[in-house]
Amino acid sequence: MMEQIIDVTLAGLTFPCALRWRETAVFPLPDPAAPRVGIDPVRLRPEDWDYFRSTGMTETPQTEYSLLTASFSDALMAFDRMILHGVALRWRDKAWLICGSSGVGKSTQTRFLQELRPGEFSVICGDRPALEFRHTENVGTSIAFPPAPDPHPEGAGSLVPPQETAPIGEAHRGESPAHPLERSSVPSTEAEKSASILVHPSPWNGKENWFGAEAAPLAGLILLQRGEENRIATLPPREAAIRTYAQVIQTCTDPEKIKKAASLITTLLNSVPIWQLTSHQVPDSTKLLLESVFE
Repeated sequence: MMEQIIDVTLAGLTFPCALRWRETAVFPLPDPAAPRVGIDPVRLRPEDWDYFRSTGMTETPQTEYSLLTASFSDALMAFDRMILHGVALRWRDKAWLICGSSGVGKSTQTRFLQELRPGEFSVICGDRPALEFRHTENVGTSIAFPPAPDPHPEGAGSLVPPQETAPIGEAHRGESPAHPLERSSVPSTEAEKSASILVHPSPWNGKENWFGAEAAPLAGLILLQRGEENRIATLPPREAAIRTYAQVIQTCTDPEKIKKAASLITTLLNSVPIWQLTSHQVPDSTKLLLESVFE
């Protein structure tokens, strides 16, 4: 089968991508202002298909489109970027992530946030946003990054991506406002880095196809789970690290990329507050989230 090579702009960079099916090429038009990285085209490998055939999945353009998320996330890690599983919201010019396993209620929380605070919350990406880490050392030294391009270049349009399939390697197969909760993070040392983390849209917007808000700096992350009561709390560093790392989209085939993902998650934990929201019933749990984080 002859491959088709296209360009895809993701998290401010343009990557070559090799596709098996022409029907897979439903990505937005590439941004001509975004730097093009000189790497081999991002593609699914034969062993990727072998593994997913063994799980009963079929080879279709829809499957290729969805599974490419993990391959793109691996490629992004070389440029201090990665893709995370969660809904990326924009509130007061900042980005907020609601992360958790599939079916836990991320979309439901998003709907109630928008219903309870009309006009305040918009969606950057409904399922798999891309994060760009703009590192600064604790002493204040910055690494130079090019300015972020327009995340919605002319001609991108409204897409309806193929139906959802589980990405390879996914688990379960900033400035923040004043609030009464303590920040949760891995203890910082002089050698560790914090970062300004820019949350970008991606072509993978989930079954609701939610997108439209522009990229914004990350202000906080909410880890969502279900439980017997509505409560919100910060997490011990170890649990926060484990649960956040579980939301990284990756192939889990390259030990160096696995280490890189862990390093980026450590940076994230050192850079923004992390909350755990336990939801027993909505909209009460959403109201608790609003009162605790978004007041």
